[in-house]
Amino acid sequence: MTLAQLGEKLLHRPAGPAHTTVHQVVKPRPTDPPFPKDAKIAIIGAGPAGLTMAYELQKRGYQKVTLYEKDVRIGGMTYTKWDTAPAVDHNILNPPEIKVVPHEMGACYLTAIRHRYILDIMEEVYLDAVPMPSMEVYSGSPGDATQHFEDWMQTQYSPLTVQLGKWLDLSDNDKATEFLGQLNKYFEQRTALLGEEGTFLFPSRRPSPDALQELGMPFKMWLEKHGLNLILPLFYETQTSQGYGYIEEVPTYYALVWNSKELFSYICLPKLDFLKLARSALEKIMDKLEFLPHRVRHQVKVETAEASVQRLQQSFRAVMVQGGFMSIWERLAKRLPNVNKSINIIKVDRHVEDPSLPISITYTEGSNKEAVTAHHDFLMLACKLDDVPWLDTQLDEADIFKSIHNYELTTTCVSIPASAANDIPTTPHMFLPEKLTSVKFLNRCYVTRTSLKCVAPGLSYGPGSFPCANGKDDRRWDQGDDTRVCFQYSAIDAAPVGSKQYKTNDELYSQLEEDLKAYGAQSVQAHMDPYDPSQRLQKRWKYMPHFLSKDLGKLWDLWELQNTHRTFYLGSITCFESTADVHSYNMQLADYYQL
Repeated sequence: MTLAQLGEKLLHRPAGPAHTTVHQVVKPRPTDPPFPKDAKIAIIGAGPAGLTMAYELQKRGYQKVTLYEKDVRIGGMTYTKWDTAPAVDHNILNPPEIKVVPHEMGACYLTAIRHRYILDIMEEVYLDAVPMPSMEVYSGSPGDATQHFEDWMQTQYSPLTVQLGKWLDLSDNDKATEFLGQLNKYFEQRTALLGEEGTFLFPSRRPSPDALQELGMPFKMWLEKHGLNLILPLFYETQTSQGYGYIEEVPTYYALVWNSKELFSYICLPKLDFLKLARSALEKIMDKLEFLPHRVRHQVKVETAEASVQRLQQSFRAVMVQGGFMSIWERLAKRLPNVNKSINIIKVDRHVEDPSLPISITYTEGSNKEAVTAHHDFLMLACKLDDVPWLDTQLDEADIFKSIHNYELTTTCVSIPASAANDIPTTPHMFLPEKLTSVKFLNRCYVTRTSLKCVAPGLSYGPGSFPCANGKDDRRWDQGDDTRVCFQYSAIDAAPVGSKQYKTNDELYSQLEEDLKAYGAQSVQAHMDPYDPSQRLQKRWKYMPHFLSKDLGKLWDLWELQNTHRTFYLGSITCFESTADVHSYNMQLADYYQL
């Protein structure tokens, strides 16, 4: 049984009476005219949204799907930089370089249930997953040891005489019981607003005006309103450290959609030492974790074999792509017949006044300045909808597009050269919660991830990392002793270049270097971009497109606008900034319109 299949099995619920909730199963909408299988469909944007939709359409029998990507590469906000080494082969004078350590500059990890469709694709393109190390908390003071996230949680509450890392084990402790009670209450309130979690991730039923107003509240205010202060620090890791906004200002909708029952299953279940607990104690704990699906709680109670327990816990761990996240999209693209890169779109004319005419896309490709016009029956926009100057934008679209806001997330790949004086921890994945508590910490480094320890924990930098065939340790990994990807929020709303709020790449890097040295690094060296070796490997992502509280209803305006102008709108602005959500939205859309 695969990881994805196991996750699906664990969360399966027996069929029951239908509930009219926001998360209800989508009923197909009859299309007039129907979508013929020989329809020519254009998809603009070859990131995860565009590629997964093209792949899904191909599976459903559509053979005339064309992707247009403006960049020289595909993958959108997925970007993997590889450290390479010569292959170990003494029979070859100059052995070829092989990819060894992937550094993820964008999308990074998957979970077995939320990302089950992506995991299915990974199996189809022959890619493996490795468990993602737990997050470690660092104070930022040189020489301090890191803490497990659960142990750090203990320090947030006083008095609390037991580690919250064991709150599942010590369920009779008053504070731990209160903590679990607030988790359960959180999910009760979440269900009241969004309904039960269903097949798809986007709640396509428009909320009531009262619910919409509550969903638009800043998330921290919403937590305080419902008396959920005790669990508030959890969201520094689950929400803010992921690039999904500071909880003091992000609308509650975006926090509730991401912080699901499934996500918190990943927080709780791996912490349980099932085999050392008495059955009565385990049953008591499972009864207290009311937010977990009933089938999961039941299976935990009845499992006794060590292999079954380990498999159960493994199914609730986050994973990384051993071959690099970018490899998913590169291998997927090879299965699609028409993927065009380096496309500069000049004009899109949908002939809205006369739908009998084909949609025209005029573009140039690469260095070729000669314009070409292609004709299609339908258009899918899997690009940034607030940056489409070439589109014949209609009034109903313009009202939505102009309301889109973005965070800006900057990732930088650096090496910290070996030095006995280095006091910065070498933990695989650490974050500094203080830098996540307020927008006043913009531009500060708040997370570092040591790639080698995440994807290949059995390897280490230095002599003997890659032994020769004869067993002698005469190979050396020459990329530095500690290569990390570092994260900074560089803007709450992506500032225009040249404005007072805008920080240049050099200014952001200077701040990063200052922070890393303050955290204990003696020196810092930036990696260079393989696509442009004159530039640092520093990516400024226009991240998590979203609507502000006053415009939150435009999420459902966009859903209702689908196919109005022979156009479908894909990508994270339609739902949420994760590969799981954009692919789920594609499936939801395809089922609804019977594609």
